[in-house]
Amino acid sequence: MKTLLIILSTVFISICSIQAQENESMIEYNNTEREIPLKDFKPDKPISRSIIPQVAHAYLYNKVISISFEEVMQIVTIKITKESTGETVYSQEYMNPTVVSIDLNMQDSDTYHIEIISDETYLKGEFIL
Repeated sequence: MKTLLIILSTVFISICSIQAQENESMIEYNNTEREIPLKDFKPDKPISRSIIPQVAHAYLYNKVISISFEEVMQIVTIKITKESTGETVYSQEYMNPTVVSIDLNMQDSDTYHIEIISDETYLKGEFIL
């Protein structure tokens, strides 16, 4: 009986410790800037590996997305969709952008997809608000 009590106590303490660490890391996760990994996506072509630098980088900080462009692109469309509903929550076309900020404070916590589309480029990423 003592052994069973010790095992149950150990399991309970471990579970509480893991949940506390997850809650603490989520608070830190939401309050730090983090990069949204963007993948070069071309549906008709195989995925290629190269050392060519990526043309855009996206970052998320406090429900605001910042996108910086490393090279000049004539016309760029940025589209953000909510994964659970498929709803487009943001879609905008830009001409010769260098930096774009998108405020998503009015959106619920969920998983979202971002697409950055131009004539030569199609980047796609996923992030959680």
